[in-house]
Amino acid sequence: MAASHQENYESSLINNYFQKVTNEPQFAAFLMPTMAKYLKSEIPGKKVLDIGCATGHWSYQAAEHGAKSVDGFDIQEEMVELAKKANFKFRNVKIQVGDIMCMPYDDNTFDVAVGFYIPCALRLEACIKLFRELYRVLVPGGKAVVVTHSSPAFEKLFLRDGADKTAVEEKITTVSKNLKQRPSQNEIVDALKSLDEVIEGNFTLDENGYLQRACNLTNGEALWAKTQIITFPNNFYDDQFIQQQCNAAGLNIDRIENYYTEERRIAYNNTNPEVKLDQDITDTPPFVMYHLSKP
Repeated sequence: MAASHQENYESSLINNYFQKVTNEPQFAAFLMPTMAKYLKSEIPGKKVLDIGCATGHWSYQAAEHGAKSVDGFDIQEEMVELAKKANFKFRNVKIQVGDIMCMPYDDNTFDVAVGFYIPCALRLEACIKLFRELYRVLVPGGKAVVVTHSSPAFEKLFLRDGADKTAVEEKITTVSKNLKQRPSQNEIVDALKSLDEVIEGNFTLDENGYLQRACNLTNGEALWAKTQIITFPNNFYDDQFIQQQCNAAGLNIDRIENYYTEERRIAYNNTNPEVKLDQDITDTPPFVMYHLSKP
């Protein structure tokens, strides 16, 4: 079935986002304290799957750390082409176009799988399917790490240092009022782009079609995520929903690492001796790491 105009538009926005963020020198650096240990302990000699691999950052990290083989897939053809162009030396890495709804691999194929910020990019049916497909392609005893935004991240505004919260809230109200009812996607992007003080925040259209701050969200609800780099479509899933989907798929939740508070994230970032993280990364919105396994 051909993609709709909306899906093509969303794909273009997401492609632009990943092309920009992967040019940032500290892209994914905030995950390294955990992933550095994981890469050393779980990856050598293993068959690894990188779900929604984007430009292949973690695929090549896995290969660098001695994976037997690495398969990465992404639904966006442009991302796959960028990932392939980034491969200068690894013959054991295969990147291809693939759909989470039906991962292009046989049952019981991979020892390890990783997926970073995948659920929030998926609509409800695909998010549910993600964990069932993950179970299918892992070997018995296989392990996975899935990183998602945590629930508190969606309804909070993350502002630049020194920004006045009250003034920012007033500006958001003004921007929303100046938008017409049921604005186009381009109009939403342009409006949110004007909120320079907002490092990251999520917005929705209310039942009448007016832009508003994200609040009282339901699982699968469509959002607009405004970052300091770009604005793009997103989806809300709370932590309980993700855990329910893991359980329903038959996956064991071995460990959950919650990084809800700023203090916890700063402490986490300070465990990484190799990278000095700047303020934007230290202020990374709350996230959760799920360490999963297939019985």
